[in-house]
Amino acid sequence: MDEKIFEWIVDYTSGRLTKGRARELRHWLDASTENSDRFEKYLRVVRLHRMTSGEKLLNEESAWSVFQQKCKRRKQRKIVRGWMTAAASLLLVLGVGAVLFHMTKTEKAVVPAVAEILPGSTRATLVLANGQEVDLQLADLREIREEGLRVLNDMEGGLQYEQVDVEVKEPVVHTVQVPVAGEYHFTLADGTKVWVNSASEVTFPVFFSGATREVFVKGEVYFEVQHDSLHPFIVHVNDVSVNVLGTKFNVSAYGEGSPVVTTLVEGSVRVENGEGEMLLSPGEQALASENGAITRRKVELGMYVSWVQGIFEFENMLLSDITERLARWYDVSFRFEDEKLCGRSFTGMFERDGNLNQILKVIEKTTNVSFEINGTEVVIKER
Repeated sequence: MDEKIFEWIVDYTSGRLTKGRARELRHWLDASTENSDRFEKYLRVVRLHRMTSGEKLLNEESAWSVFQQKCKRRKQRKIVRGWMTAAASLLLVLGVGAVLFHMTKTEKAVVPAVAEILPGSTRATLVLANGQEVDLQLADLREIREEGLRVLNDMEGGLQYEQVDVEVKEPVVHTVQVPVAGEYHFTLADGTKVWVNSASEVTFPVFFSGATREVFVKGEVYFEVQHDSLHPFIVHVNDVSVNVLGTKFNVSAYGEGSPVVTTLVEGSVRVENGEGEMLLSPGEQALASENGAITRRKVELGMYVSWVQGIFEFENMLLSDITERLARWYDVSFRFEDEKLCGRSFTGMFERDGNLNQILKVIEKTTNVSFEINGTEVVIKER
């Protein structure tokens, strides 16, 4: 079981925890209060660690070796203190956070007589070079024709492009637009994988040509860039550009004046604007503000990229930030009855395919607030 726990922690902290493994962990946590207590102890330990030391990249092999040694000592001593020593040692090696899971599940509880607010789904619109808009959600849409091009629409794998006219010389640009309560995944012509979150869009050439591969983003998009050292991949977001060769990263910028947030999972990226540039390493995040300043910080990757795996992950996150994410995915609006409630924080994890009502019930338990659902408006009150 120790090895399984270790695998969960590694997947979580590296942003690789899939929906299936998250569900598996949830079942284990639900099995006993002892299991839940273990993870709560991890959370307390890592918060202390964050205040006293910096984070380092995970060396899984050495971390597992230390973990085995500490767990063996714990079994020999057979006391709770031994387990806490093992947990602390592991987290000092990992230098990353554990989590207190609040996974949504079916409970026998008193539920207010309000309609369920269902989650978003896969949906998007493809804007062709001639301005024509195509609904990619249509089940019978298998092929899209444009002058010199054929676009195949696969509901599982997204879009695929074929050039059927070799005489086409002008660059052809398409845009994938994803509405509120939507998400979409597709692959660019060079093999780069793209995940587009709610209320976002990405504009790209159907086929890349020239010295660089350049795309334009609004909202939030996750990229797994196909490596090509001869043709750097550049993402433009507002006045910021993210330069990469081959890597995995998330970029987000919602609303006018919002900072461009770039979170690196693997590889290396260079964030640039008119005032300067900054090179990121895995586990780091750059915030490029409106005034041109770029700052860097270490972050828990899961909090910023778990949406790609169908998971909401919050760690000591303000309710104001949580409600912004929930609003985009569930197509609702939140209103704080008292602005002071915006500063309440919450830690937990939810599957994105669950209904909003269940998520709010869990958040209520630890934040001392109540959520009143009136149609598509949710009012947040002191409890």
